[in-house]
Formats: sequence, C-alpha cells, structure tokens
Amino acid sequence: MNQKNNQNEILFDLLGALCNQTITAEQHQTLENLLAEDAEARQHYFNYLELHLNLERLHDERPEAEIDFQLSTPIIQSSQTKPFTSNAFKSSQALWGLVSIVCVTIVVGMLFLIQKPIEPPQISQPDRPTTANKTQVAEVTQTAAIRFAEGAPFLKVGSPIEIAQEYAISQGQIQFKFNNGAEVILVGPAVFESQGAEHLAVRYGSCSVFAPEGAEGFTIETPLSNVVDYGTRFSVNVTETGNTDVQVIEGETDVRPIEVDLKSKVKTKRLTKGMAQRFTTNNGVVVDEIPFDGKQYVSQLPDRIISYTTTLGPNQGAEDLTSVTVQRGGNAYQYPVEDLIGIELTHYKGKSFIARNDGIDPATDGDPATLRRHLLEQDRSLVTGVVNPFGSTKPLTRPPVMNESEDPDQPNTPGMAIRFREPVVNDHGPDIVLFDLHVIVHPTGGDTFFVTPLPFTSNRKTYQIKQFDIDLASPEAKLLEKFWLHIFNQKTGVRSLTELESAKGNGGKWHVVGAKALALGIDLSDLGVPEGETVEGLFIQDLDGDRDSVDPVFIGGFPPLEHSK
Repeated sequence: MNQKNNQNEILFDLLGALCNQTITAEQHQTLENLLAEDAEARQHYFNYLELHLNLERLHDERPEAEIDFQLSTPIIQSSQTKPFTSNAFKSSQALWGLVSIVCVTIVVGMLFLIQKPIEPPQISQPDRPTTANKTQVAEVTQTAAIRFAEGAPFLKVGSPIEIAQEYAISQGQIQFKFNNGAEVILVGPAVFESQGAEHLAVRYGSCSVFAPEGAEGFTIETPLSNVVDYGTRFSVNVTETGNTDVQVIEGETDVRPIEVDLKSKVKTKRLTKGMAQRFTTNNGVVVDEIPFDGKQYVSQLPDRIISYTTTLGPNQGAEDLTSVTVQRGGNAYQYPVEDLIGIELTHYKGKSFIARNDGIDPATDGDPATLRRHLLEQDRSLVTGVVNPFGSTKPLTRPPVMNESEDPDQPNTPGMAIRFREPVVNDHGPDIVLFDLHVIVHPTGGDTFFVTPLPFTSNRKTYQIKQFDIDLASPEAKLLEKFWLHIFNQKTGVRSLTELESAKGNGGKWHVVGAKALALGIDLSDLGVPEGETVEGLFIQDLDGDRDSVDPVFIGGFPPLEHSK
C-alpha cells in the first residue's frame, strides 16, 4: 500500500469515528492536522460528510417499518389463493429494481467518493432511534464530562435505559432514574446493564444508589454479589476482576454473595448505616468486613452548566440562545436568556469577529447605529461574536492597559474585557456562563484561556480555564448554523476598540467546516472572590502557545439565588 492510500485509509477511519461520535481527543488532533495540511483531505472530508448526511436522510424519509412492509407485500400476495398475475409480477420486479438502484447508487457513491467533488454539506446530528422491541426502565437525567467507550450506545439527557442493553462509559459521570424512583450515579470507567425494572447489573465501575420509599427491593448485581435495598443510600465499587466493595450510607441492605459453587457456605447478611464489606474470589467467594468510607458515595453530579436551548436556523442548526440550565449548590435552575445579566465589550486586542451566514459586516452595512462589538454584547446569537483575542503565556500580574485607542508608549494589553450591566454576585456554583464557538475538528475539551476578575486587585487571581462543562464530545453540545469569519491582519490584528470598529478585514469568508457551541460555568470563587462579594467585569486572554484561540459568542451573569437577595 503506497503512502497516499495509507493516509486515505487513516483519514476515513477518523471520519467514521467523527460521524459515529466515538472520536477521541488524540484522533481529533490527528484529523485536524490532516485537514490543515492537505487540500485533498479536506475535499474527502466534505464528500464523506455529504454521503453520511444523505444516508441519514434516506433513513429518515423511509422508516424501517415502512420499508419492511413494502418489501414483504409481493411475498404476501404471492402466498394467497389468487393466481399470480402478470401485473403483480411486474410490480414486484419494479420494486426490487428500485431497491437495487438505491443500493447500487450508494455503493457507486462510496467507490467514487474521493473522485467526485461536491458542495460543502450541511451537517446534521439526529438522535439515535430507540429500538422498538426493548423496554425502557429508566431515563438519563444528567451527564457530566462523559465519554463513551468505542461502539457503546450514545446517551444524553432524556435517553432511555433499556433492558438487556449493555452500556459503557470510559470517563465522566452519568445519572439516571428508574421508573420506581431509584436514582443511580455511575462514575466512569463503568460497564452496566439493566436486567429489569428494579435490577441493575454493574460489571465494572463505581455506582451510587438512592432508593427512596417505594423503591424497596431495588437490586444492584455485581459479578460476586447481589445488593438488595430496603430504603437506603449505598455505594458499590467493582474492579475489573470483579472484586466488590459495598458501603451503606444510610438505611439498610441485604448483601447476598453469588453462589460460585454448591459448597459455598457464605450467607446473606444485612448491612446497616456505617457498615461495609468486600467480596473477593479465592476458591469461592470470600467476604471481609472493611472500614467504612462514606466518600465512596456520590450524592450528586458537580455544579456546572447542564444544558442549554436555542432556536433553530434554516438548516436546523442552533442559532439564538433561549435558556441555560445550571446546577448551583446541588440544585438545578433554568434561566431564560432574558433573565441573564448582560455585558458590554470594553476592550479588545485581537484578530477576528464572526457574523451570521448573510456575511453582513456591521461596519459596512450603512447603519451607524450597528457596531462590530454589538455582535457579542447586544444579541443572543451563538454564531456571532468578537473572537480570537490575543493572549499570553502567563496569567496577569498587574492591571491590564485598556485605552479606547492604543498609545504606542503604553501598548494595550492583549485580550478582551467585558463589563456586566450590573455586578455579578459570587453565589453557590457557577456565577457566569460563557459560550465558545468551537470547530468540530479542534481539541475536544475546548480552548484554553485565562480569565481575571475586574477591577483587578492583588487579592484576587487569574484562573486558567482548561475544560468546558459542555465540550465537543458532550451529548448536550449543539451543532451550529454556518457563519462568516472576518479576519484582520494575522500578525498585528486590531489593537483597540476604536480599531475594531474601523479596521479593514478580509471581507469575510463562509466557514464551511461545522462548529458546535461549548458552554462553561465560571465560579467566581475560583477567581479568588469571597462568597457574597461582586465583580464588575472580566478580562479574557487566550493561552499563547497552542494552535487555537477562544471564540466567545455569548457571555452572561447569573442572578443571585434567593438566599443572597
């Protein structure tokens, strides 16, 4: 196999993982490098996604039940007592001919995928259909930083947990609720399967269970034990070899070892609050009492941005933000976008802004009332913003210089600053939400950047953002409508707000590669702000040294919680 064929094989493996949503961070980086270096690879990328989209559309337009019915109709007719007429035979031939043409078209499309240039695709991301013959016994209520094992079913908030379906997560946390009220949190890596309406088999991983009144009898099965609840909170931790720890936080459970042989003399034991056991194998199941460790129990997922809702654009991509759901102090709150605290852009030294797919530049639309800074501060769109701020390799150690026009003797500090329309209170959990437009072949976790509270003081600190709450691999990340990218001089960019409004860019270019909206909750406690105190604004700097820059498309503050008012 020559080098080019080998590269194409690698490329198509990566594209398959991308479309199946199983791509890893390392594979993302490899794909990004291939697309950046090879124009032919980019064309293969567009062709592959177009074919993927067409197959999805074919599936959506011809449901499985309908296809099965139509294909079986001639067979049913042929089994009836009436003679098989010439017209029926011709109908059958025509039907199978149509199916053959569709199949040949798909195969030919695959054979000539790398030869036929096509228009850039509109990427879609439909939910996976639920298998009709399986029974739903639980529903996913939350996920956090979750990654799915390769080939495992993809789950998000609202997804069903079905009987006899094995699930596997490689990292992160998932919470689901059974129909009888039992709540389960699993921490990855974990492999699990529901075996009934009140029965969960945990093959591997850490599992925490809350079974309220009415859920008595709920059972966690492990390779070495069955843990039967009687109104309690308990945790189960299963190693790769099947060894199992059980910790009872409150209430009581019956723990019954699995009978590995008929001679086993280990009996069921009732555990109450503060008791713990370990199950291992040594010519049979061995049970040992172990010290109680309440930290093994996970009572809730971390405070973070849980999800968001948007309007849909002409191509069914996300466009305008409508609400944000956030966990603060262990409780979930949904905020309509109009309830968030708005911002003003007060400083910018960077190189780009993005506009809607109409490509209109506010500086050249003939309306003096529209400004480029308004793309970030005065709309709710997730496909407009003032992006790619310049940055630093180190956090700020002194107040930033932010003149309306840059003074050559005292250059402005690289980055951007925003001021909230009213001060934001440091309350429980996230106090600010930031949305980042992130191209789908960029690093999975999101762009790394620094954020500093304003006004700058020595007792507050710059915080480095390394991971978004909703990142590229999160089930809740939404695919965006296409947009136009306007770029200033790559080296000098623009150095102030005045230049931002007046500088000439490249006129804008339609961004053909898909992007998603990532979401981050910023807790002011991480910035050294005491609880109950406020900040007036933020200073944002990209982390220099990596290939990508942060692209803020929406920033808003959360109102204080009731106890703070």
